[in-house]
Amino acid sequence: MKKIMIVDDNALSVEGIEKNIDWAALGTQITHIKYDGGSAIEAMRQEPADIIISDIEMPDLDGISMSRLAISINPFVKVILISAYDRFDYARRAIRIGVYDYIEKPIDYQYLTEKIRGACSLIDQERKNMELLKASRPAMIEKFFNDLVHYSGREASWHLSSYMEYLNLDLNYRYYTVVVFDVENAAELKKELGVAQYEMLLFRLNDTIREYSRIFDFSYLLKGFDGLELILCQNSSNVSHVLQSVHKTVSSIVEAHADSPLSLNVGIGNIVSELWNTHLSHESAHHALEYRFFFPQKNIFDTREALGRNLSLEPFSDSSEDELIRLICQKDYAAMEQWIKDFSADLLSKYQSRDFIFVRIYSLLGKILKFLYELNIDAKDLEGKIAQTYARLDSFNTSEQFFSWLNEICTLACQRLDSSLKTYHDQLCESVLSYIRENFENSSLCLHDIAKYANVSPAYLSALFKKNMKISISDSISSARIEAACRYLKNSNLSLKEISEKCGYANQYYFSTSFKKWKGISPSSFREGKMPGST
Repeated sequence: MKKIMIVDDNALSVEGIEKNIDWAALGTQITHIKYDGGSAIEAMRQEPADIIISDIEMPDLDGISMSRLAISINPFVKVILISAYDRFDYARRAIRIGVYDYIEKPIDYQYLTEKIRGACSLIDQERKNMELLKASRPAMIEKFFNDLVHYSGREASWHLSSYMEYLNLDLNYRYYTVVVFDVENAAELKKELGVAQYEMLLFRLNDTIREYSRIFDFSYLLKGFDGLELILCQNSSNVSHVLQSVHKTVSSIVEAHADSPLSLNVGIGNIVSELWNTHLSHESAHHALEYRFFFPQKNIFDTREALGRNLSLEPFSDSSEDELIRLICQKDYAAMEQWIKDFSADLLSKYQSRDFIFVRIYSLLGKILKFLYELNIDAKDLEGKIAQTYARLDSFNTSEQFFSWLNEICTLACQRLDSSLKTYHDQLCESVLSYIRENFENSSLCLHDIAKYANVSPAYLSALFKKNMKISISDSISSARIEAACRYLKNSNLSLKEISEKCGYANQYYFSTSFKKWKGISPSSFREGKMPGST
């Protein structure tokens, strides 16, 4: 049974609500009757109600303020506010703080019953979802760590920090690193042994890694189809000690699987001092694995050794590469050429092998191509040009020739971006309009949902859409709803309440107010064929 609280300073109003609704039929029972907002909040603290039916106009603590406090005590409580006044500002404030619904006096008890039934249905669904959420906690933890190694620092912090407390993850350590275990012969084993047997081999490797990783303060293992990725956290006194522990652990794991059918290559990433920079360690671990091509006799690759650089906390940083992409976007050819000159001088001073330089540039070009593809720009010709060049690297006799070719590729990327960006923007805006037309009936439709569908940030989508379409996202949603409402008013006998629900409005009052704002007349007058300003 769901618990009901009735709050009203008018005893007759309370009695009317209490006597005119079949509470048992709704699966509810009245547990609290209070005559002021303060007493209601005290009751909520002692025995939280599931549904609160409250008057707005009360002395001491009004219904809006009481609702805000009640929701802070029980975020899932459904509050139905009742007012004797036709006040849009009440409805707006109520919806803003999370009130379930807002109705006007005199009370239509049948209408109120339907609202209570809807609140009960929503409570049941939320409880079911909460159970599903609890059951999905292990999957959420796995997703947390998977996102941690793929999102950039600032993005990871913004995206994941709020989940740490909920998932009970205490990740406040001094050092972090990622180790990638790649199964080189994965495809052959799946074909030879079958997927089930191959997966069993991976589980054995999983168990071995977990056993040897116990020496670290914290570890988490991510499983993929062709290998495993190990996240290690440690509160050691210095970086060298962490690095030694990682190498000792990895060597023990590889040795333990020396007789396994799995052909393992291991990439050891940089040690970083900030949790949200774990992606840098992840990227550098994969960079290290690329050197398997140059050193086929080895199977453990440390990014520091592979790149011939001194030990440091953050040897890889994508901020400089982000700067190049920014210059490409701005089509600043002079600055781009200077960036490549500075970048080439830096590489030549650090790497003595041209093979290392080729791999480093290949990684940079991969990031540029990824950026273009994320913008839905077809860069297959650029990708083909890069592949052809890397198939004949011996044709470059000097580093100047190679970096001149890099500048040519970046120039082509500028040109492709310039010609494709407008098409992309037009397609994105048209896609958003189509999504709004198909989903305006959903009363919760908002910028955030549309941005998620479009796979861009809300701020970016809002600015781009307003610039291209000369109208905001929110106004486009309202326009779609009003257009639909006009069709219903002209071509159907549906009530205003039914039309408001079909057009995505939280309640009939808000629908009428919005319609009048857009059309200059009420929905009823529009249905009667009256023109704005006519009497």
